[in-house]
Amino acid sequence: MMKNVLKAGILLLFAAFFTGCGQGPTNTNILPSGTFESPPNSSTLLPTGTSIANTPTLQPASTATEINANKTDNEWIAFYSDRDDNPEIYVIHPDGSGLRRLTFDGAFDDSPAISPNGKQIAFLTARHDPQPRFPDLKYEIYVVDINGENLQRLTNTPAAETHPAWSPDGLTISFDADYDGDGYKEIYTINLDGSELQRLTQNQANDQFADWSPDGKQIAFSSDRQGSWDIFLMDADGGNQRPLTNTPQWEVFPAWSPDGSQIAFNGLTPASRNTDVFVISADGRDLRQLTDKAGFDEDPCWSPDGSQIAYQSMIGGNFEIYLMNADGSNQHPLSAHAGDDFWPSWR
Repeated sequence: MMKNVLKAGILLLFAAFFTGCGQGPTNTNILPSGTFESPPNSSTLLPTGTSIANTPTLQPASTATEINANKTDNEWIAFYSDRDDNPEIYVIHPDGSGLRRLTFDGAFDDSPAISPNGKQIAFLTARHDPQPRFPDLKYEIYVVDINGENLQRLTNTPAAETHPAWSPDGLTISFDADYDGDGYKEIYTINLDGSELQRLTQNQANDQFADWSPDGKQIAFSSDRQGSWDIFLMDADGGNQRPLTNTPQWEVFPAWSPDGSQIAFNGLTPASRNTDVFVISADGRDLRQLTDKAGFDEDPCWSPDGSQIAYQSMIGGNFEIYLMNADGSNQHPLSAHAGDDFWPSWR
């Protein structure tokens, strides 16, 4: 049943995605994750005194198995999936072994981001939405240890937060929100202890999907301020905002390479019903297209050594996590499953 709901939601988001942009973002993400959703229409307030609130872990204790620190392959790819009939957070090794489910809740848990040290995962949850109505869900940000323990709530606001991403030092999380209720998403940061909420962008446009450079000095993000979605760069404090791309196509969801020299992203022509993974040098040169299949290849993330890229691909009617070499070769599924798997994060 949930899988059918997700499929229906994807089709609804498809329709919104290809109708273009009006005031405020349209529902332009093809994922049932809310990371590219319409902002709330009601006025919202900046959170005051936001702090992490410890909440009970919701999964059975038997699922919170300790990760063996001596394991040769100690890399993990986090993703979310409806394979157990509800969107939940999972982790798996890059060789397809060690699959583990981390969240057990009836609401949507999605859009995971593994911390730089690999010990925690930030994710979105709609478990506090009093009237959940996909795809316009009121998301909050949670953090959980990568073994499924120590579940903590980071945000508690009237608005919806989306697209969490970690700073390289692991002390700060960036996200998108429409706190001032003007119909546009802006980029904010908050410390892991819930302190020092900061607003980095302030435009009559949507600024979203931030990703930090490995040295922590810059942030890549997407904005529709030029009339179409382009990749922008800014300093980590929000200063010096400038475009990296400027095309009629849409470029969204940037992801820095581990050495800081390249940025992977989703590229698409509006109304094409097709997305592909591209890579561009951090100086705006050497644009390359890595995938070219009909359909949806998107949401790239890099392996820790920069040699591979994980992404989601819609093959055979459902989404799977795929891996490929950084030059686009050797594209293959990580662990094929009848359910839908989305939004990889690799540490």
